[in-house]
Amino acid sequence: MPEDRPYASSVAAERTRVQNGRVTETRLDLRLAREGGPRARSRPEWPMFPGGMELGDEELAALSRVIRSKNVFRYYGVGEGPHEVAEFEREFAAHLGARHALCVNAGSSALVCGLIGAGVGRGDEVIVPAYTWNATANAVIASGAVPVLGEVDESLTLDPEDVSRKITPRTKAILPVHMRGAPADMGALCEIAAEHGLAIVEDVCQAAGATFRGQRLGTFGDAGAFSLQFNKIITTGEGGVMITDRDDLYDLAIDVHDCAGSVRRGTGLPQFPGWNFRASELQGAVGRVQLTRLDGLLQRMRANQTWLADRVGELPGLTLRRANDAGGDAGICLIAFAGSAAMAGDAVDALRAEGVEATLIYSPAAIDLHVYPFWKPVLDVIAVAGLPAPHCPRTLELLGRAIHIDVSPLNEARDLEEIALAFTKVASVVLA
Repeated sequence: MPEDRPYASSVAAERTRVQNGRVTETRLDLRLAREGGPRARSRPEWPMFPGGMELGDEELAALSRVIRSKNVFRYYGVGEGPHEVAEFEREFAAHLGARHALCVNAGSSALVCGLIGAGVGRGDEVIVPAYTWNATANAVIASGAVPVLGEVDESLTLDPEDVSRKITPRTKAILPVHMRGAPADMGALCEIAAEHGLAIVEDVCQAAGATFRGQRLGTFGDAGAFSLQFNKIITTGEGGVMITDRDDLYDLAIDVHDCAGSVRRGTGLPQFPGWNFRASELQGAVGRVQLTRLDGLLQRMRANQTWLADRVGELPGLTLRRANDAGGDAGICLIAFAGSAAMAGDAVDALRAEGVEATLIYSPAAIDLHVYPFWKPVLDVIAVAGLPAPHCPRTLELLGRAIHIDVSPLNEARDLEEIALAFTKVASVVLA
């Protein structure tokens, strides 16, 4: 990590005045790149596929082990072993601190298994945040229930106060999402769930390994769901994991993920007309290697995010996303609020001209399935159920002025200094 020093010490955007052969003044060149100034970034941003960029010889060796065995299906084959999925489940559960883990074919499948396993079904309502990937609400629908959309607060995770307002006699569960690697306020949400006798299924798809008050996310409620899709922190290309401490939930989830699950385990006939969400031995083998990389990736991303946050948080016109637990954040991104949507949009435009791949989280003109106005199938289900149309103005107001950048674990000191310089220039000229 770079030491605490002026941003311009190692970047090209430094202006020096020389008189009589002597340097008399050195100051930062704050002219925006889009207005003819030097670009802050001297090279392209690193790809934001944390585990994906780590794929290498160890994963190849693991895949080779499975291929040579010819046993690519987890339950049977031409001989014994290697039982990669079962071993991955055991290792994943131990790493996260859970009693059971169930490896499936996608994070969405893990959510469905967790919801149905927790008793969610037809006629129930599940409270989900209005800011999350649409798969979260889709999983509620797949379980037979209806999603009820709750506001997010300045942490951009589920607002506990709005959750309390949205509870009805039909509410069965709360589904907090640890969005963009940041832990939701699990203390407050667990209190609400306990008070009303509700289940909690955590969506940890974007926050594998992150914590809240020292406890791994996914272990606070009845179940936790993780994604192993290529964009996620660790990856098998596609895949997911559900974890739980409840034996009964795990037993039902087995049948949800495999229509012959109970028979395969020798525990009787299936309890549920399940789907085929099974993972292959190839996924299990890669997952085992990727799991060994998780804590190292988190350490690097957290260090990078902390360094940037310390500098960006001091700039005029920007307010960092509120942290429910700063030390528990996965560190995959940096989000800062501008004073208005117009200012945020202008800042994003200026940052991109500097070579920083910033995005505005929400614009009514740009389709993004992370934001509820674009969830047409979900909104249709809510309407058919006779519930009021979702109205989450606070969520849209916050997202509309939220500036987002990825924080790659591949960032070096030079990259961080240049990103910080870009924010300094934009804050000084656009947001001042």
